[in-house]
Amino acid sequence: MTTYTPEYRRETADYIISTGRPVRQVAEELGINYKTANNWVVARKKQLSGEAPTTEVDADLVAAQKRIRELEMENAFLKKAAAFFAKDQA
Repeated sequence: MTTYTPEYRRETADYIISTGRPVRQVAEELGINYKTANNWVVARKKQLSGEAPTTEVDADLVAAQKRIRELEMENAFLKKAAAFFAKDQA
């Protein structure tokens, strides 16, 4: 299995997007699997539209925000459970 650098993936996706050529055609010319190249294009379009994190720091921020939401939900559940059990003891 061939591993491509992030720069190569980005440049290839940018080339496909900017030229408007079919992904399959460009992938064949470059010797890349069509599905692989298509995945790069889809991911790059998400980055350009702002739907996906563009840097590692952004990805870390998104992960941290997700973890915060999970912990807030856990905390709310535990507060409700504590109130429920405290009510039974009274």
